[in-house]
This record gives sequence, C-alpha cells and structure tokens, in this order.
Amino acid sequence: MSTITFRVTDDEKAFIQSMADLNGLSLSEMARTRLLEGLEDQIDMALYEKAMKAHELNDESVSHQDMLQELGL
Repeated sequence: MSTITFRVTDDEKAFIQSMADLNGLSLSEMARTRLLEGLEDQIDMALYEKAMKAHELNDESVSHQDMLQELGL
C-alpha cells in the first residue's frame, strides 16, 4: 500500500477530523473515500456531458403525445 501526503492548515485538519469523527471513519479513510468519490463524480460528469453532446447531434427523442399515438393509446 502506498502513502500520499498533502498539506492542510490546522483549521482544515480540524474540520476534516471532525467530519471523519462524525462519519465514524479515521481521518485517512475519510480523506481517501472523499477524494476517490470526487474523482469518480468528475469522470461520471465528463461521460454524461459527452453522451449529451452525442445525443444533441443525433436526437431521436419522441414526444409523449407521439408515443401514445404510435402505441394506439
């Protein structure tokens, strides 16, 4: 297992520690979990934006009314 070190102010450390305590996690686990979640969210958003651009270029949406008509409802 590797170790990553980063600097924070005393106030930031106290805040992170209090949030870790609130969530029942060690400071290390809190930092690791939130960092990885944030990066995963960034990837998800990039994929979403890419998919939306592709959808806008080739929009095959059907209105609710057209779908009802197509289904004979």
